[in-house]
Amino acid sequence: MGVLLVSVATVIVVAFSLLERSIRARLENFGLNTLVIRETMSSIDPEAQANLDRPDRLAPLRRQGQKLRLRQLYIRGQTDWQNDMLAFSYAEDDLPVLGPLLSASTPLIILSETLPENSTIRVSLGRQVGTAVIRRPALFFRPMVTGNVLLVPQGWNPENERLGFIETTVFERASEGVSMQRVVDAITGFYTLDHRTLPQIQSALGMIRELENLQERQRQWRGLLAGLLGLTLALVFGAIAILEFRQNLFITALIRSFGAPSRILYLRTWMENAFIANLSAICAICLVASLHDKIFGSLGF
Repeated sequence: MGVLLVSVATVIVVAFSLLERSIRARLENFGLNTLVIRETMSSIDPEAQANLDRPDRLAPLRRQGQKLRLRQLYIRGQTDWQNDMLAFSYAEDDLPVLGPLLSASTPLIILSETLPENSTIRVSLGRQVGTAVIRRPALFFRPMVTGNVLLVPQGWNPENERLGFIETTVFERASEGVSMQRVVDAITGFYTLDHRTLPQIQSALGMIRELENLQERQRQWRGLLAGLLGLTLALVFGAIAILEFRQNLFITALIRSFGAPSRILYLRTWMENAFIANLSAICAICLVASLHDKIFGSLGF
């Protein structure tokens, strides 16, 4: 009984721990102080013209940290072995951030975790063909980099920019800057006052709330499991003690006749039950550990 109860409790506790680890890993990959704003620009929007310097409504964010504004194109970049590479165009205002990644031989950049770093590769974007240098993405680019990403200067492929794009702004808040919640509220309020459709805002706030809710549920479940285990084991050992009362009464009287104090006998009973309960708990934990891959693999971890 003890082995079964502790096994179930161990599986629940470890599952919560793995969920918490997964959220923390997502939070670390995205960045605690990182914000991504995406605004879809259709081809009929006057501000979406390729040769037009669209006003940067989020320019004040530069005073609070590092900011990068890109245009995600609807067309995909192609290489000799990949034809679905995300393509972004960057403006001159982005050069302070992209400067360390640029090469003197080409303005095209491929951010990749797998391709050989600092090598060059032939790429095509629609009917435009060029050579790009391969760089490793810094942590700042992690929220937007899923696989290989192509960066080209704005105006390098104007016919595809006229089809519309998704303006993507990546912002990394300085540690001494205003809170992320205030930044999100300010962006939302500004777009509302400007009578524009609210952009898609992605930040770590949702993951932080998710982590806090998970930790609260984890504390509740741990308290509930501890109470249920204690109550169940107390009832089981109590029932066993009642059933064995007559036998234990005779043995106890016999031992006391040899001069053993009742306090020692009472302590011996407690130690025996504690040993049995902890031994069953250890066996349950070892059982779950040996079946860890099968149990939690079937749960998707």
